[in-house]
Amino acid sequence: MNILHIDSCALGDHSTSRQMTAAAMAALTAAHEQATVLYRDLAASPLSHASGPLLQVISQRWDADIPMNAELRAEALQSASLLQEFNEADLVVLGAPMHNFSVPSTLKVWMDRLLELQAAAPSARRGDLRVVLVTAGCGMLGLDSTAELLNHHESQLRAAFRHMGIQHLGTVRELADLQQVLEVKRAA
Repeated sequence: MNILHIDSCALGDHSTSRQMTAAAMAALTAAHEQATVLYRDLAASPLSHASGPLLQVISQRWDADIPMNAELRAEALQSASLLQEFNEADLVVLGAPMHNFSVPSTLKVWMDRLLELQAAAPSARRGDLRVVLVTAGCGMLGLDSTAELLNHHESQLRAAFRHMGIQHLGTVRELADLQQVLEVKRAA
């Protein structure tokens, strides 16, 4: 089993989503001792925001009038590498906390690249890939509508992953949810 573990919260060890993804990974690697884990920390090593030229390159809509420089080539290769990591995984454990009513910008950049690449190569979609979304962060806002905000947050993430062809999507908000999602994964 190949597991892609992604964290995106900038709060480090104080992050609830990081604590929950770490717990998920501990349970998964204990249950699947032969698992190969690839870890990507989008906050510690952020990707650059996708420029217009980069989006044109990765979506295969390149305008030949725009010069292709070494930096743009490197960004396109990195984007292809991100898609390869994603597609080679059997399971993705994704820390997707809510920051200021949305996903962290570091996660948005990662998703922008994957969505563009998937749109350009729909044959690369994998319906058998499983994704576990670990969401958190709304409680600190102190709002009465915490559940409503997280529902909205999760529905946006679900829409993006469904657009990429992901059919098996679990959502975790609390450690109790984590155990339930992992039990489903073991049974599957």
